[in-house]
Amino acid sequence: MLVVGASGCVGTAAVQIAVHAGARVTAVCGPRGVDLVRDLGAAEVVDRTAEDVTARRDRYDVVLDVAGASSYRRCRHLLTDDGVYLVTVPSPAILWRTLWTSRRTRGRRGVVAFTGLRSEAQKSEDLRTALRLGVEGALRPVVDTAYPLEEIAAAHRHVEHGHKAGTVVVTFA
Repeated sequence: MLVVGASGCVGTAAVQIAVHAGARVTAVCGPRGVDLVRDLGAAEVVDRTAEDVTARRDRYDVVLDVAGASSYRRCRHLLTDDGVYLVTVPSPAILWRTLWTSRRTRGRRGVVAFTGLRSEAQKSEDLRTALRLGVEGALRPVVDTAYPLEEIAAAHRHVEHGHKAGTVVVTFA
């Protein structure tokens, strides 16, 4: 599995869950996140400022682009014959690709991960699983910075800067 944006909020969780499920994870992140994602269990880490992972010849069963930093077109050669490209940031191109490939049982597919559209029962099960993994120590929160509510504008600026590792937390007094 290739995780693009591996040191952000969603990426750090994705790396940990994939490793827990037995996947060999290659993580793509900026230089600040290299040690972090390695510590989370990534087998290989690619510094996006030093290497364009889409120029590689490696093949993956899953490419998860949590940052919307790439595209299906740029990553499709990285997919195995039955590989899946997942993205959390929808675009017209990936929406079309999702519709075009949704009925396939074989072959490369593109998928938008609209997790919020899943049923309440599915989301509840996901939360129970996340809680269990947290209790077991297989899923740990990664917090970049905590801001008091009075500094929420600064918290937004920090997130918009795009170089955080993990999540930014807003606390209430």
